[in-house]
Amino acid sequence: MRQLNILIAGIILCFVALSCTEKNNDPVAKCENGQFVGYIEDNGVFTFKGIPFAKAPVGELRWKAPQPVDASDKIFQAKTNGLPGLQSYDEGEVASHGELSEDCLYLNIWTKDLKAKEGRPVMVWFHGGSYGWGGTLDPLYEGKYLVNEYSDVVLVSVEYRVNALGFIDFVDVQGGEAFPDAPYLGILDQQQALRWIQKNISAFGGDPRNVTIFGESAGGGSVSAHLIAKGSEGLFRRAIPMSGEIYLEHTPENYKRTGQVAKLLTVTGCKDMDGLMALSEEELLKALNSDVGGKSAEGIGGKVGDFNNWPMRSDSRSILPSDGYKAILDGKSKDVDVMIGMVADEIRYWAHLQYDSTNPVSPLASYYEWVKEKVNNIKKIGGTKTALRIDQSLESIDPDSDEWDAKHPGIWKYTEILNNYNFRLGSITIAQNHSEAKGKGKTYMYVFGKGYEKGAFPEEDFVKACHACELTYAFNNLVYQEGAPFDPILTKRFSNILVNFARTGNPSIEGLEIPEYEKTNRSTIIVDNNSNIYVEQNPNQKVTELLLPTYYDIFLKK
Repeated sequence: MRQLNILIAGIILCFVALSCTEKNNDPVAKCENGQFVGYIEDNGVFTFKGIPFAKAPVGELRWKAPQPVDASDKIFQAKTNGLPGLQSYDEGEVASHGELSEDCLYLNIWTKDLKAKEGRPVMVWFHGGSYGWGGTLDPLYEGKYLVNEYSDVVLVSVEYRVNALGFIDFVDVQGGEAFPDAPYLGILDQQQALRWIQKNISAFGGDPRNVTIFGESAGGGSVSAHLIAKGSEGLFRRAIPMSGEIYLEHTPENYKRTGQVAKLLTVTGCKDMDGLMALSEEELLKALNSDVGGKSAEGIGGKVGDFNNWPMRSDSRSILPSDGYKAILDGKSKDVDVMIGMVADEIRYWAHLQYDSTNPVSPLASYYEWVKEKVNNIKKIGGTKTALRIDQSLESIDPDSDEWDAKHPGIWKYTEILNNYNFRLGSITIAQNHSEAKGKGKTYMYVFGKGYEKGAFPEEDFVKACHACELTYAFNNLVYQEGAPFDPILTKRFSNILVNFARTGNPSIEGLEIPEYEKTNRSTIIVDNNSNIYVEQNPNQKVTELLLPTYYDIFLKK
């Protein structure tokens, strides 16, 4: 009798709670792991934040593959963003500035209609941050503006493990064999989020059969990874990798070169996995922020967390093959629609990161040496023929004469070479191979060249259309930087391209029919610095023809 009374009381409490939410007009979505109560934005968008899509990866689940949520009928408030995963502090990464947690596997959802008769296209966002930083709470990724503009779209943003909690290799650590998934946990987290979405997104008005994954930088690399990853099959229909592709993956040898594990063991004093597993969250975070000197491959840092790794590619030890480009050519993702893009001046973001106003020679002196060293390393890896082609490309690139080029001759030419090897050539290879696979999936490409307006970065007008500059346009988010001179018309047109692609697989917008990408003409959507959008055949043709034949070999040797 007592158990019956408890059951009846529980039912009454659930009824009262739901009645209260209905009375307050708070939206409620019933999912496999609970009934989630969101809120209504001032523009009418229904918002749900902090919904768990996996069990908390803490305790015995640290450095383990994500586990599915338990079924539940409980009522949860979904009004607060989940915390970002553990990461070292980075001035440029908003998510690293506040509270962090190992318990970070949450997602956010924005929708205009919970009960849409026909399921709506779903866009799933993976944030960037070099796989070492970032989080969904960054105001740049606020989804209410995009969903308000395109009310037939359901938008989701996903938190995943980053840095040494998401991408680390314990192969040489005693007891490390029990943690085989550690080098690509962040990708597994995203897969688990996509499985949750498949089961539950209809409760938010979304169509699980029409899911588009998109992301920028490490998020774009994640999207590219899902095109070839074991376990990602059937979880999405379309993909938009933005400034991130298969090059953003590490071999087991790369993991050792960064010294990530050795540095973590040194600062913690741990000798084996038992010691690492016994560390508290606070001790781990302190370790990631411990200064060990030197600089990371990105030319910044000196803290343990700055020597982060990217998802491991390995035929024997990973869900990602050693040669992802070949996997795409062989048809791994041939039936997925793909639109891959980049910005025109990607690497100038790293000039911004390394800008040092205290340098007595020049604020860009360190960057100049770094970018030259990177180009020279590519020459060494590729050998004589590659070096010759790079030198020929340097001669053919139009000079960008400014005060920085006067101080550091060729600084922007070297930067353009890195633009190619780090972003453009890999993106072209994906597009080319996906098109050549001859599947049902369509292929498109874009280059975004609308740069930051003069004065957006005080003393740093050189940044132009640098890495991540297209995101405020993609999210239709003009309030991201108050007072920043973004173009509202371009914002709607560019975001419309992304949304149309998610809706139907065709990115064409009013007044612009966009052809598919193929190897002969390389039809590319161009957004120029004057906010014009058009299609160009074979952009940067001479440099592409010189460098593309060298890229594949560089990738394999990387």
